[in-house]
Amino acid sequence: MLRKYNEVLRTLCAFADLSIVALCWAGAYLLRVNAEFMPPPPGPHEVGDYVTVGLGLLPLWYILLRQRGLYEPRRGLARTGEESLKLIQVSTLGTLTVAAITFFWRGIPISRLVLLLFWAMSSIGLVAFRALLRAGLEEIRKRGLNRRSVLIVGTGVLAHAVYERFRDHPATGFHVIGFLGPSMAGLGDRTPPILGGFADLHAAVSDDQVDQVVIALDRGDSADPIKLLHELHDTTAAVRLVPDLLGLQTLQAGIEDFAGLPMIRLVESPLVGWNQILKRAFDLTAGSLALILTTPVMAAIALGIRWTSPEGPFLYTQERMGLDGRLFHMHKFRTMVPNAEAETGARWAQRDDPRRTRFGAFLRSLSLDELPQLWNVVRGEMSLVGPRPERPEFIREFRKQIPGYMLRHKMKAGMTGWAQINGCRGNTSIEKRLDYDMEYARRWSLIFDLKILALTLVRFRDPNAY
Repeated sequence: MLRKYNEVLRTLCAFADLSIVALCWAGAYLLRVNAEFMPPPPGPHEVGDYVTVGLGLLPLWYILLRQRGLYEPRRGLARTGEESLKLIQVSTLGTLTVAAITFFWRGIPISRLVLLLFWAMSSIGLVAFRALLRAGLEEIRKRGLNRRSVLIVGTGVLAHAVYERFRDHPATGFHVIGFLGPSMAGLGDRTPPILGGFADLHAAVSDDQVDQVVIALDRGDSADPIKLLHELHDTTAAVRLVPDLLGLQTLQAGIEDFAGLPMIRLVESPLVGWNQILKRAFDLTAGSLALILTTPVMAAIALGIRWTSPEGPFLYTQERMGLDGRLFHMHKFRTMVPNAEAETGARWAQRDDPRRTRFGAFLRSLSLDELPQLWNVVRGEMSLVGPRPERPEFIREFRKQIPGYMLRHKMKAGMTGWAQINGCRGNTSIEKRLDYDMEYARRWSLIFDLKILALTLVRFRDPNAY
């Protein structure tokens, strides 16, 4: 029954999407022709031409929406930003396609301003509709409607973790009716009951009251997932398998298809595809602008260094480790006496480090010594935001002492980062920094980067900056 509801919902959603596209096309035309604040049209705008193009828009948009997976059933935690980005991509690609066709097909003159208005209106309209639809479905599911009954196979730590996810997110519409497996005290009294052992799986789902079976076995469980799947072959229940990855250091874990062979991805950079292009474009644009705007400041700093410490260069270059463990040369303004590590070797700066110059201490207190790294950003060796790069000498020790330390190098090193915003600068806990770096990698979005940059400007004077 729920599958039929899914088909109805997908059909209604497609109808609503295409209705929005049609209304936006008509609205863009009417706004262009009738709005007093618009410049007068340079030529005739035949309604018939726009109707013809409008009819062609509908199948094009439907194909693009389906191709981007926007009609796939999704009951998991919705990624609003990801869906919105896909909708904007559809509007952008569709509008560019229409612009290209009408440009080469001279028989239908379409105003470029109409196309621009339509792109903006359709992007906003589709994103707003999907947001309202998602909010409505979540509210309905919170009230106990449009729910799916779930049976969890397993009673161990992993099964309990799966149950907690369903319990804590009622908006997804999943309702756990019970567990199958040996009795475990760790499940607690308030959890759904244990309905039987592994051998009772077929009987538990044979009455078609279970919509979904989630197999969540700990590594020590005696049940064989393959045999459990065979038990479910003649039922209508959907089946999900949760791999036991608890305790493993993962980043962007998921399942991918490689030539028809499913693979579990444990460690992968979140910056692939469009995300990678978007972040690099932002770094290049904002980094270049910042480099130009701060050139007078950097020139003044260079003169100050030469004036207060004339015996050495004003720039200091150090080898650091960046994305995927690649080494690069990071630039900073020199804040210490020349050859500061000649006798001691590599070591971290201390709060009252005697190696600092007076002017260098001032630069460090305001993080102005980091400004030359804008050149590293423009060159693509660093990002404006990301885990702060460390020296290879220190990393050799950290990777031995701290499990998962090298995962932070799946992101490009940054001038500022989530760890630094949360006070992890100077001689602070490396483990705590790693936790913040991993949180940043999992939460990454362009909006998150903008937030970190804004907080960096607000908190540029940090007590741990020395």
